[in-house]
Formats: sequence, structure tokens, C-alpha cells
Amino acid sequence: MSMDSFFGSLFDMVENNNSEVDRCPRCGITFGDFKSTGLLGCSYCYEHFSKSLIPTIKRVQGGLVHVGKIPMNASKEVVSKRKIDELKIRLRELIALEDFEGAAVVRDEINVLKKNLEVGEQNAE
Repeated sequence: MSMDSFFGSLFDMVENNNSEVDRCPRCGITFGDFKSTGLLGCSYCYEHFSKSLIPTIKRVQGGLVHVGKIPMNASKEVVSKRKIDELKIRLRELIALEDFEGAAVVRDEINVLKKNLEVGEQNAE
């Protein structure tokens, strides 16, 4: 499969309702150019084409936030800190949804993990 057909197929579901060609005002690239190459022209393209890019990035990558992987040999501390970060995001979401009971459960999980980290640091000294 060529790059053109690969990137073109990813963006087939993105509608461009403009009859005119939409260009990035900074670099001049069109969304069609991006569809055919998979490359944007400048950092402003992300903002300019965001309405078309966001659904596509979510579909292709499963989300908009780069999380990365934790190495298999990572310490428990690293794993716990990552889990705390994930739980903090979930806590904010639950509060925004006004699910205060769920938020309390997540808050308690965060506190347990933080306490375990503190105990681990004290034992290391």
C-alpha cells in the first residue's frame, strides 16, 4: 500500500464542506496535501486544521494525549506515579460530571497510592 493510499484512506471519513481549498495561512499547505503525504507544513497547521485532524487522530491513535509506555523493568514508584496521574485526570472528569461519590472513591485511591509512595521513600532512606 502506498503512502498516498494509506493516508488518503485514513481521512476519507473527514468531510471538507468548503468548496474552496482551505490553506494554512502560515505555510500554505492544504488539507489535501496533508492527506496525500501525512505531513503538515508547520506547527500552526495543527490549530488551523484541528476540526479535521482531531477526529482523525482520535480514531488512529485512540486518543489525543500521548501517554507512552512504561518499561517492563520500571520501578514500582514509576508505575505508582503514572497511576496517580491517570487517577487525577479521572478525578477531574468525575467532578466535572458531578459524580461526587465516584470522585471520592478515586480520591481515596490516590491517597492510598501516595501513602504507599511515602512509605517506600522512607524505607529507602
